[in-house]
Amino acid sequence: MAGDSSRKQNTIVLAAAVSVILLSVLLTLYVSGRLFDGALFSAPERGYRNVTFTDAVLTCKSSTRQQFGASIRSLEVDDHSSRFDEREYVYKIFLQVETPAKKDAGLSLHYVNCFVRSGSGAMSKWESYEDKEQKTNPVYEKGTNLFGWPR
Repeated sequence: MAGDSSRKQNTIVLAAAVSVILLSVLLTLYVSGRLFDGALFSAPERGYRNVTFTDAVLTCKSSTRQQFGASIRSLEVDDHSSRFDEREYVYKIFLQVETPAKKDAGLSLHYVNCFVRSGSGAMSKWESYEDKEQKTNPVYEKGTNLFGWPR
């Protein structure tokens, strides 16, 4: 009889320990945001992503094209300023975009700041600023086009 009560007590202690461990694991996954976002039960085709600087630039260019549409005349990456921020684990991509000016025949310059997460490749921030000071007008010689060819 003493063995039966000892066995029941051991079973209860073991069940309680397993319950505490399971609750701890589930709570940790919930707090870290991995329980319901699909990361825990991800599809096999999702797999591991190695997001590179080039991937971040392509993501940023794609978002910029969606925002500005067909009005883009030029889209350039500022290679001197674009970088990977190790503290935030994001690629900070800076673009310069030229679009037709609204009031005159010149071009309007926009600066685009785009932050792409290095782990997922998802855009975390996109913002655009128009340079109100600088307007570029193409210079044409009489009877020529932008490239100097006769009209």
